Amino acid sequence: MKLALIGLPKTGKTTIFNALTRTEHSTDKYAPPAGEANIGVVPVADERITRLSELYKPKKTIYATIEYHDYPGIFAKEAESGENAMLSEVKSADAFALVLRGFKDEELDGLYELGSPEKQFQHIEEEMILADLIVAEKRIEKIELGYKRGVRTPAIQAEEKALRAIIDQLQDNKPLRDLQLPPDEEKAVRGFQFFSSKPMLILVNTSEDSLSAWDSTLQIFADKGFKANVIAGKFEEELSKLDSEEAEMFMTDMGLAESIRDRLTHWSYQLLGNISFFTVGPDEVRAWTVERGANAVTAAGKIHSDLARGFIRAECFKYDDIINHGSEKVLKEKGLFRLEGKEYIVKDGDIISIRFNV
Repeated sequence: MKLALIGLPKTGKTTIFNALTRTEHSTDKYAPPAGEANIGVVPVADERITRLSELYKPKKTIYATIEYHDYPGIFAKEAESGENAMLSEVKSADAFALVLRGFKDEELDGLYELGSPEKQFQHIEEEMILADLIVAEKRIEKIELGYKRGVRTPAIQAEEKALRAIIDQLQDNKPLRDLQLPPDEEKAVRGFQFFSSKPMLILVNTSEDSLSAWDSTLQIFADKGFKANVIAGKFEEELSKLDSEEAEMFMTDMGLAESIRDRLTHWSYQLLGNISFFTVGPDEVRAWTVERGANAVTAAGKIHSDLARGFIRAECFKYDDIINHGSEKVLKEKGLFRLEGKEYIVKDGDIISIRFNV
C-alpha cells in the first residue's frame, strides 16, 4: 500500500514524513524543492499481532506496512504541466494525504503566500481536475483518430463512453472520486490513475498550541466528504526523537493517545477501506492487508499466487476466539474452526490457513 504526502510548497510535508519515519530529511524553509520524493516504510501498529506473537512465540513477527512517499510541493504556480515525470509518479499512489499549512510564519508567507487551508485545498483540487481533463481530452482525440482509421473495438468503445462521462464531470469542476461509473467502464479507464479519483485524507498542519482552533475548518472538509484531521507536525517530529517514556509523558500533556506514526497509519487504513487478516504458526505470525469485501481467493493470492491458483479451502478461526481460549486445540474441540470456500468474504481479524493443490 502506497500513500503520497502531497501539498503546496512549505506546508510541512517533510516534517510530518520525518515524524512518521523517524528520519531527518531537511526541512529548511529556504531550501529549494527537492528533486525527488522521500520514501519510507512504516509498520501498522496492531496490538493483535503483538498478542498473537506472545501466544505462538514465532521465529518472526511481521506487521502490515504502509509505504509513504513525501513529494516536493506539487501544483504550485511554478510547477510544470500535469504530465511531467514527478506528477506521473504521484499518480501511482493508492491514496493521497494532502497537507495544508495552518501555522503562521511571516517569512514563509513572503516566499509562498498560500492563504487559508480552504484556499490551498481549492487550488490543489482545481489543478488536479485540470490535469485530469487534459489527459482525458487527449485520449479522446486519439480514439477519434483511431475511429477514422477503422479501429473500433468494444473495449475502445467502452473506454470512450467512460471518458465522455469523465470529461463532463471535470468540465463541471467536479472531482472524479464523486463519479460512479459502471464496472466495465471503470475497468476500461482504471489505468489512467486520474488524480481526482484518488481517496484523499486532509491534514491541517499547525502549531501545538493551536490544535483546537481548527474545528470549523475540519467540519468544512468533513461536509465535503473528506476525513480531515489537525496535526502539529513540528511537535510530532520532535516527539519522534524522544525515547518512549519521554514521548508518552509529552503525549499525555497534549492529550494524545497515540503518536502520529500510529494515528496516520490507522487513518490510512480507514481511508482505503482496508482490513487485516493473519497467518500464524511457529515460524511466523504475520498481518496481511486486503480491501474490505475481498474474498478468500484474493486473500490467498496476497500470501502467494500459487495459493490462489490451487485454492481448495480456507481454514479460518477468529482472533478473539484464540485469545479467549488460548489454543487451537480448544478451538477445534469447541467447533470454532471453519472451512470456507472461494467466495467467503474475509473479516477483519480472521486467522486463515489456505488448503491448496497446484
